[in-house]
Amino acid sequence: MSTSGITITLSPLVIMNITDHYTRMRYIKESLEAKVFGVLLGKQEGKNIRVLHSFETKFDEEQMAIDKPYTNRRLTSYTKLFDDFEFLGWYTTCTSESEEDSSELEQSVYKQFEVFRENPLFLKMNVSLERRLEEEKKGHSKKDMSLSIFEKNDTKKLVKCDYMVEPTETERIALDDAKKDISSAKDKSQLSVNLTTTLNSIKLLRKSVMSLIQMIQNMPEIKKNHEIMRQITSICNRLPLVSDKNEYSGELFTEYSDILLINQLGVLNKAVEQVQEFNGHKTLKSIEEIF
Repeated sequence: MSTSGITITLSPLVIMNITDHYTRMRYIKESLEAKVFGVLLGKQEGKNIRVLHSFETKFDEEQMAIDKPYTNRRLTSYTKLFDDFEFLGWYTTCTSESEEDSSELEQSVYKQFEVFRENPLFLKMNVSLERRLEEEKKGHSKKDMSLSIFEKNDTKKLVKCDYMVEPTETERIALDDAKKDISSAKDKSQLSVNLTTTLNSIKLLRKSVMSLIQMIQNMPEIKKNHEIMRQITSICNRLPLVSDKNEYSGELFTEYSDILLINQLGVLNKAVEQVQEFNGHKTLKSIEEIF
């Protein structure tokens, strides 16, 4: 285990990106042994490291080397877009019996990534289905991931680090929607999916508003903070004003009526098409009877 005392937090988005990267390459190369490489991005504050994002990079299998110019260009683009992000390390996949041992190739690639950071993190995900089934037979939970993170210690040896998976509030809402069973999702309309997403967003907004209300109610018990009060005022000013309930109800009724009208027109249009098709068949039959 790592002795540096760092705390690593891994975003579920990174795990999803890596699995998506491997799945695509597996079908492109038509091989379960497909190996992928990419870059880990995030923030570091002292010994607290948060791995928040990742992107794919190119790897030359003949030269056994990453495309450094390509990686540097993408890294520059990301850091310009997210100015608080920095290069934290890299990732790859494996299908070996254990992801805890690093191969000669991985040792070589690690040295190549050291040009971007003195001691980069190394994330390795085991994508072997046989390994997964074997772990489940041993009683391991399906929630346990075959994923390890390494760093180099003082003796330049790769050692395993502890980490925890922790989504942000926004990611939690997105993941709750993404992890729904596909079979049950087939029976749901797009409207239902959109309404669920909207409902989750409203719940998050309500939670934030309730926190503000609770704080305001407890104002006599705490010291007044003018900076926080200005922020509350700013948030309240951004909320839409719905003081005229009759006008709001009228707009809602109009929008609802428009939707019903569009649906009705669609049904009528379908009926007209069926009538025309029926008349066409009837006319052809009459002509055949004449001749």
